[in-house]
Amino acid sequence: MPYLSEQKRRSALVFAMGGLGGLVMLDETVLGVSLPAIQSELELSATTAHWVLNAYMLAFTCFAAVGGKAIDLFGLRPALIVSCTVFAATSLIAGFADSAALLIAMRVIQGLCAAIMFPITFAAATLTFNVDERGRALGTLAGTATMFLAAGPMLGGALTEFLSWRWVFWLNIPIVAAAGTLACFLWRAPARATMKPEIDRIGLVLLLVGLTALIFGLMEGPDFGWGHKLIFLSLAAGIIVLTVFFLWEIRQSAPLIDVRLFQAPAFVAGVLVFMLTQMSKIVVAVLVPQYLQGELGYSAFWAGLGTVIAVLPIPFLSAPAGKTADTSGSRRPVLIGLSVLVASNLCIGAAMLLDSYLYLAPVLLLWGIALPFAMIPAGRITANSVPKEKQGEVSGLIITFRLIGGTLGVTLGSVLLAVGAGFSAVFWIMATLFALTAVNCHITLPLKRAATPR
Repeated sequence: MPYLSEQKRRSALVFAMGGLGGLVMLDETVLGVSLPAIQSELELSATTAHWVLNAYMLAFTCFAAVGGKAIDLFGLRPALIVSCTVFAATSLIAGFADSAALLIAMRVIQGLCAAIMFPITFAAATLTFNVDERGRALGTLAGTATMFLAAGPMLGGALTEFLSWRWVFWLNIPIVAAAGTLACFLWRAPARATMKPEIDRIGLVLLLVGLTALIFGLMEGPDFGWGHKLIFLSLAAGIIVLTVFFLWEIRQSAPLIDVRLFQAPAFVAGVLVFMLTQMSKIVVAVLVPQYLQGELGYSAFWAGLGTVIAVLPIPFLSAPAGKTADTSGSRRPVLIGLSVLVASNLCIGAAMLLDSYLYLAPVLLLWGIALPFAMIPAGRITANSVPKEKQGEVSGLIITFRLIGGTLGVTLGSVLLAVGAGFSAVFWIMATLFALTAVNCHITLPLKRAATPR
């Protein structure tokens, strides 16, 4: 858009990409409230209804790394146009679905599109801004997207109650059309070497088979039982095939995923923080409403409203967290953020033993304040660890680990509640994981700001 200054164009691009990222996150959370109405109208079994949710997440998780690679190979704008168009079309069809087969098929295709759209948002921010500005850009991106995530359950409930569950899907169309069109106009590709669109087919097959087996096992373990032969074989196959994938990729001159990136300790530390913060986010979003309903007797609406206090600070503090990292480096905010997350998770677990929301609310707010100061600088660390031509690939990797973290969060909660450990135990284990990650970051993150690829 020629009438915009360069700075305004870049800022507007980040907001447009935040809308796309928010749409993808919205689709993760908005449907849960509508699921009983879908199950009743389409006469679905509990298992089939479960897959209306899981089909999207499984496709999204397994193809996110490949989606990021597609950006590097084919360019951001073509990937954006195709994925947004197909996402809108499948949302339209899903809204008219009259059978489980059609609805689940559309959800799978939506997940495939999300696997391209979501890495695009991260790659656009890192490619558009220089190293010293990326933290603020990623913070703005995350803050915009998180607004959609927080609104998901309430929006899904309102649409289902006052209109129809079908509007949960149709709502996607104007959002993806507006954000996608705006992003296409605002995007300017950086100068880079021409890349031949090649894909390591053997690596692709190994990655998809390994991730599908692993994520299926993690998703279905709580339902089938962790001792079930199918779950054991699925998890074992996933670990074995992903190990073979790693060994294959490290020997390739043009790998599907450059696994050598994991030889950099700072990159690994950033990925681990990003995965763990997402795991914590899912634990709070899923288990706090369950606790408020099951232990304190709240209605679904009030439980959702009571949980909002935890995510409320994230949209407003994400950009300041990124700016702080740009100014002073990522090490200090990451370590401070992780330390406060240790304390807040310990306090959440303790407050749950007191059976009073008055004790729980302040520590949920503290958790929401700390999360962006760990998460956003961690994304900046991973982005600044690699050159521009690797940004799409890295975006896909980060999104994959983010989704695996979310799956592990659901799994952790399901397992501990199933064995009678209680809600508090989940948060105390999260505190332990944050503490271990903080120690790792203290050791591996550089004390001084090093020169990084621009």
